[in-house]
Amino acid sequence: MAVGHNAVHQDMLHCHVMPEQNFTCHNTAVVDCPACMAAASAVADPVLQAATGAHSGEIVLWTPLALDAQGKKFRKAAKILSIHSSPVYSLTRVDRFLVSGAADGYVRFFDDRLRLVAWFEDLEAGPIKSVHFSQVAKTRLEGAHTPEEDYFSAPDFVVGSRTGSIVAVRSGSFEETSSDVPAHRLLLQGLANNITAFVTHPTKPRFVAAAAGGVVQTWDLLSHALVGALCLPTPTNITAMAFSHDGIILAMGGSMGVVRLCREADSELIADFRPVKQAITHMDFSSNSKQLALGFADASVALVALLSFKGGQTRWDVVGQQAAHPAPAALVGLAFGEAPSGVTKLFSLGDQDTDDEQEDGDETKDGSIAEYDVDKPSQARGLRLTSLHHLAGPTAMSPGPSPKALAFAPPLPYFTQGCSDTVLLVADEEYKLRLYNADSHLCVSTAVGPLHSGPINSCRVFRSISADTFYIAYSTAQQVVGVMAWPLNGDPAKSLGLIAHPGPVVGMNLSHDGCKLVTAGHNDGSVMVWQMDSNALESTIGGSAARRTPLQILVDIEGPDSTFQQDVSDYFCYAQLAQQGKQGVDASLQLLEGKLGVDQIMSLCQALGYFPTEQEVSQMLQELAYEAASRQQPAPTHVDLQQFLGLYLNHRPALQEPSDEVSQAFAALGADSATGRLSREELVQALTTCGEPLSQEEMASCMRALTGSEDILQVLPEDVTAGDFACGLLGFDNALDTEPLQISAGA
Repeated sequence: MAVGHNAVHQDMLHCHVMPEQNFTCHNTAVVDCPACMAAASAVADPVLQAATGAHSGEIVLWTPLALDAQGKKFRKAAKILSIHSSPVYSLTRVDRFLVSGAADGYVRFFDDRLRLVAWFEDLEAGPIKSVHFSQVAKTRLEGAHTPEEDYFSAPDFVVGSRTGSIVAVRSGSFEETSSDVPAHRLLLQGLANNITAFVTHPTKPRFVAAAAGGVVQTWDLLSHALVGALCLPTPTNITAMAFSHDGIILAMGGSMGVVRLCREADSELIADFRPVKQAITHMDFSSNSKQLALGFADASVALVALLSFKGGQTRWDVVGQQAAHPAPAALVGLAFGEAPSGVTKLFSLGDQDTDDEQEDGDETKDGSIAEYDVDKPSQARGLRLTSLHHLAGPTAMSPGPSPKALAFAPPLPYFTQGCSDTVLLVADEEYKLRLYNADSHLCVSTAVGPLHSGPINSCRVFRSISADTFYIAYSTAQQVVGVMAWPLNGDPAKSLGLIAHPGPVVGMNLSHDGCKLVTAGHNDGSVMVWQMDSNALESTIGGSAARRTPLQILVDIEGPDSTFQQDVSDYFCYAQLAQQGKQGVDASLQLLEGKLGVDQIMSLCQALGYFPTEQEVSQMLQELAYEAASRQQPAPTHVDLQQFLGLYLNHRPALQEPSDEVSQAFAALGADSATGRLSREELVQALTTCGEPLSQEEMASCMRALTGSEDILQVLPEDVTAGDFACGLLGFDNALDTEPLQISAGA
């Protein structure tokens, strides 16, 4: 029961409905009012009754307070009266009137016998949420001789609406037949609160925001004025919106799976569908504006298109639906785009549903990219799945990091002329931005992204007209939006971020000219417009930053007092000398050229504190080979120091410490949740059989290097914790705050 604007009598907090009066209406407002029965109204000191508003447009009258057999106070529903045709959101009392405001936009006054006395139905404010009265005493018109009880007179009032309007109303206008003074005036037009979906217009300086309850507002970016408002006839939360690329059609998707296509100019309904009874989470139009992809809460994808029928007629209709991502999964990306060859392609990105993962304890992740056949859509063919590719993990048997956002990537700078590869940009939970070749299903580039307030969950690619370079606008789930310069190389100086909202960011889009970034907060009632100066971006994140070497970037990250530069130079030279001893003259030539064989990449990373798996090293080599092939060169067999540091910078964990990985590994292997202990036998079995297993010879070599003994069973105690293993055996810093492991033999 929602509390109204007049304070409810304290005893109301303890009331309950008696069993014989089982009313099921959903209350929306409540207020104490004088007794409304004729007999009771004659009492000089009337006992307070209560009136509550309902979603059905009715009010429920409750009896005065009484005591039950246990001495508890209660009220009893006495009567239900219909006063509106839509939900009653506001009930208040002023003088001798009970005043109601409802979703139909009407304000009505009732006397103490609930007879309609006055009504204000032309306020043009939208659904009324609140009514407040002036404290100035009411006045009567001069010359009025009508008895007080027959003449309507009340203080002036203001109403607040669900569309963000605040309107001042002259109550005296009800009795006026004509007047030069307007009956009401707009005091403030604000955004509707609780924005649920948001999109910018592709050809005009406008944006559209949808709020809870089906309120849709169109705003001008230049004048900051409201240019249109729409309240859907059936109150429902709009969860996704998209404009066609020509800006003619606005598509709106609701929480119940209903899709509405409206004409942008006059909000006229073109078509509506309900392919799936699931909330719509993603929408995207094709470049020709004749196809619309829909993503649902159950991770399924549907296609709607402008189809041709017999007689030359064309109309929008559902082509088909496809559930490519295995349940339980969540859709985190849906993108229509053009391949370099000019072919229209549609991709979706799925991830494990985090809520189901926490409830069921299932650590499996979907992490897959699905491609759909959208060439010549027809209902006979439906929506067909072209390919499904699972994103690579740290090992061949383990899933990759959870993806968070999907977009078509700009051309890479080392592409040769006429390259036809379709490259997708994927942001994941490890703060990495990875480029995937959608044709070969390979990861071709990895870069560490901004480390602001969580991973990136939305990104938009745009081109700077003045500098003719590409940038990527991004937002995180909480507070932060920013811009990155293309191409990505892991340099923090090539990105910037700022706190745009105090809480969740519900939407982030570019203006029609690409010069403004428009962001919307979920429950802060604000849309922020950020001016982007191409020259300033180029001078700060696109100019000198683009010319920094990986060594300069890493030295800057590690700090001026760090010995990183000296350490990495020493390690690189040691690895060259070790390789020279094995390979003779060929290695000496590479030593003179300042290069190192790619087989030494893992050892160098380990020396610097990053411990990649064989699969991760294979991905590094794969990226080197793809870049070389794009330049029509053979796959490299050697790397120089800058090439190695570029791989190290972008592939190492962005935030995670090695000891954290050990803790997660112990938990995955079944360590006791209370003590964190794992038996020695279980640990040895995992090291020799799971993931990338160690052979007996490799195990013995590792133990000899770490402890001086080759027998791990003699070195480790019967039960081992992650801290024991990370700090005592592997020699990491004691980040887990545990006692060092006491090596029992050969140390």
